[in-house]
Amino acid sequence: MACFLSFTVFTLFFTHFSIFFNTINGVFIEEVVEDIAIKRDDKMTHLHFYFHDIVGGKNPSVVRIAGPPDSFIGNFGNTMMADDLLTEGPKPTSKLVGKAQGLYAMAAQNDMALLMVMNFVFLEVSIMECISILGRNAVLNDQREMPIVGGNGFFRFARGYALAHTISADFSTGDAIVEYNVYNRWAAGPSKRSFGTTMMADDPLTEGPEASSKLVGRAQGIYALASQHDIGLLVVMNFAFLKGIYNGSALSILGRNPILDRVREMPIVGGSGVFRYARGYALAKTVQFNQKTGNAVVEYNVSVLHF
Repeated sequence: MACFLSFTVFTLFFTHFSIFFNTINGVFIEEVVEDIAIKRDDKMTHLHFYFHDIVGGKNPSVVRIAGPPDSFIGNFGNTMMADDLLTEGPKPTSKLVGKAQGLYAMAAQNDMALLMVMNFVFLEVSIMECISILGRNAVLNDQREMPIVGGNGFFRFARGYALAHTISADFSTGDAIVEYNVYNRWAAGPSKRSFGTTMMADDPLTEGPEASSKLVGRAQGIYALASQHDIGLLVVMNFAFLKGIYNGSALSILGRNPILDRVREMPIVGGSGVFRYARGYALAKTVQFNQKTGNAVVEYNVSVLHF
């Protein structure tokens, strides 16, 4: 009797409602493990990005709001309001990761030292919160240190420091590109983020990313925080299809989901119905994440061989 092998590729969206974990994402941020003992619920993160301060030209990102009349920008008392780009790389066309919003003012009469009152607002899907800086920026120094005095949401109760290093500066216009390395300690959240925490899920699978999009199935199974040193989930899940030609069939996933990665690959280890004897892989990519609630929308691209 002849056997026919089929190869199926499809895209679906997994909408997850949970308060299981707080997570961070993006290549500009990483968790830091310190040698000194710190409270279990605290985390240290290192953020690396570039600050673009555009004073001149047709589209400045700062405006002068106070200071002596007819004075040079570097004169004592001049105060600027900023809405500057924060990017992943030093070029203005690099990936946007946030905005620097606040003010800086010339607060020294005898040298170039700024009072910095600034919020770094991050736009990454899984962050979308801010940290606050209040400090002195001696701009002629090669490296300047300023304190992190607080934050909100993901960075609530934040404390730390920011190291600033000027990459380029145009003294005729005042434009500058500044590299920032920010080390930030924050309250990591409730103990349910702990290693070993396990959740049972029954989440909708839809054709599009909107919750109101056409329902095609359910993601039913468990996921557990299976790593002590990063956010890596053990995923044991069935994708049960409820509509169309796959109605009544299911695919089974057993794999590791390192949720900080932009794209994660997990194996398809079996299936039922149309997907009997299935083998393949699922690629997961977070489309939306709400840090406060833990709710997430995840895009899945699934490729399977089956009879």
